[in-house]
Amino acid sequence: MLATRLSAMLPGAVTVRVALRDPRRGGPRIDASALDEHGKRMRVSSTQTQIAARWIIRAHPEAGWQQARAFNLRTAQLDADGGR
Repeated sequence: MLATRLSAMLPGAVTVRVALRDPRRGGPRIDASALDEHGKRMRVSSTQTQIAARWIIRAHPEAGWQQARAFNLRTAQLDADGGR
């Protein structure tokens, strides 16, 4: 369900990469990007990627967001991204 919604919101995206940055500076900052089938960053609005990232974080609170994660829109799986 989440992958379907994100695919509709981010046409052409295969992966959404999410990372929390600098949580000690006034709260966590979300770094998010949509990647195409070749792993290239897509040009989408920051609003779209921020919304997608928040949905992914809320759907997977157990993920331990200390490291970057990649949400695969084809498989609906959240994987450790290894910092990319």
